[in-house]
Amino acid sequence: MRRIARGFLLAVSAINGVLGVVCAVLLLLKPDGRLLGMQVLLPVIAEFPWSDIFFRDFLWIGIVMLLGLGLPNLLAFAMLLRRVPMQYRFTLIAAVLLLLWCGFELVYMFNIAVVAFFAVAVLSIAASIWLMQPAGHGGDEVVA
Repeated sequence: MRRIARGFLLAVSAINGVLGVVCAVLLLLKPDGRLLGMQVLLPVIAEFPWSDIFFRDFLWIGIVMLLGLGLPNLLAFAMLLRRVPMQYRFTLIAAVLLLLWCGFELVYMFNIAVVAFFAVAVLSIAASIWLMQPAGHGGDEVVA
């Protein structure tokens, strides 16, 4: 079971890291959202709190996506690959950041894809916490 949980965290960290960085870079290159076909959402984000400061376009969303989703997940992925002792703490941090991102998006821009990412974040949090526990509880095999 621990091997499956660890594999899940590897996959989630890699996918969220790559997607987070790619989407963030595209938003930073063209903050109007046209590289991702998101320009239709400009009126939606104009209704967000502090829209006159942070949500005139997708610039700040791209910055937060890079710093809050892409890079933390890539760091967690690298730590998992290298089996760094604090690897599961970093997957937990990345999962909590994803949960916060999705929670915000669920409140302001509900869509089914975000529900799925929210569920992935919850499962990642559970897997990270479980893997931080000493191996051997319940007869599980040891996986560093």
